Amino acid sequence: MNKRSKQTPVPGVFKSDSIPTYVINLKKRPERKAHVLKEFAGRSEFSLRIVEAFEHSFGALGLWMTIRHIFQDLAPKDEEFIIICEDDIKFTKQYSKDHLFKAIAEAKEKDADVLLGGISWFSEAVQISENLFWVENFSGLQFTVIYRKFFSILLETTTKDYGAADYKIASLSNNVLFLYPFISIQKEFGYSDATGKNNVDGRVSSIFDATNKRLKLFGKVKDTYKKAKLSFSDITEHSYDELVIPTYAINLPERKERLQHIKAEFADKPEFDLKIIEACKHEVGALGLWLSIRKIINMAIDNDDDVIIICEDDHQFTPHYSRDFLLKNILEAYQEGTCYLSGGTGKFENAIPITENRFWVGHCLSTQFIVIYKAFYQQILEKPYDNEIVADMAYSGMTSNKMLIYPFISVQKDFGYSDITTIHNEVKDLVSNMFSISDAKLGAIQSAYTKYQFQG
Repeated sequence: MNKRSKQTPVPGVFKSDSIPTYVINLKKRPERKAHVLKEFAGRSEFSLRIVEAFEHSFGALGLWMTIRHIFQDLAPKDEEFIIICEDDIKFTKQYSKDHLFKAIAEAKEKDADVLLGGISWFSEAVQISENLFWVENFSGLQFTVIYRKFFSILLETTTKDYGAADYKIASLSNNVLFLYPFISIQKEFGYSDATGKNNVDGRVSSIFDATNKRLKLFGKVKDTYKKAKLSFSDITEHSYDELVIPTYAINLPERKERLQHIKAEFADKPEFDLKIIEACKHEVGALGLWLSIRKIINMAIDNDDDVIIICEDDHQFTPHYSRDFLLKNILEAYQEGTCYLSGGTGKFENAIPITENRFWVGHCLSTQFIVIYKAFYQQILEKPYDNEIVADMAYSGMTSNKMLIYPFISVQKDFGYSDITTIHNEVKDLVSNMFSISDAKLGAIQSAYTKYQFQG
């Protein structure tokens, strides 16, 4: 056990220069104990204590019981925070005492409940400072700083509704942050006592590597849009009142109820020059949609349209729609070199806020309302296609310059059937549920972005 050092603590954050640190270890795992003692050897900034883990047939519950024991019986009552580690922690080259202390202080200033040294997986994340990210759901508790204000919440949580401790913590707090680059990862032992699916040699390393690649992507995207040349086109010299957007709505002639619906959606919106386009019929509905999109792109080229909107006939405006909100995002996205801009999606991957209301996305489903810029026309026409083509995935795969408006200005009206996607005919309320889930996820990302206001 390391003794507390006598170096000067950081005012207002550290009561001493040695942090109470609890390492959880099963008695039957001496090789892990030896490993973790070696990791902490010579690091006087940690006041280390090995805590014998509760053993349980369900490993995750044993871990959670041990964590509760630490807070209830071992943690000093006057400390602002403690560190809990698992015995497979491995410090990375990015670790340093000063870096850790600075991050702990910064996270406290940002009202964090938890600060993680590294994570193996996450659902959504937002960069909030040079080295800190906010995270929604995550896995990885090998190095966890927990602040006092969160102690009571953890102690009040029962073990009846137990699950993985990391998912449990994520469900209890919206103020979880992590350090990036990671200062800690998990050593690969080839087995896990808490997470059954990690009982495969190499899996832990592979998921950390995959997460690291995702986070590097976040950095590349932010750098790209920071460096985007903001040169206004002539169109921005006009007032919004003078702008009219060529808008093409795809409809099968036999779907008269959809035709009536889509006309009604645009009836009171003169900012759209609406044209109803007869859909190309094909026994494979998705291919028929793609052929219809190609037909529209050729029309846009013939009309010399700089930007167009392509809608499906189940598009429905949300209460968040306004002319100025849409036009502002169309123009700003154009300035950033965007190829297409989605008005709303039922599913997305890797959403990164560029502004409060516009997100870069790895991919997004749903093509009921898509803004397409002239620079993207030829790529669409040159895209190889066959019976397997799916428009939303095709769009996403052709360019990295894609964005999504949030709050959504468009969703899909549920007609109870789909001519394109057969699963929508088999699962009731699938579309509305997908949009609701996406909305909730993006809402959480937007809240973090607006809360921390880091522009990077």
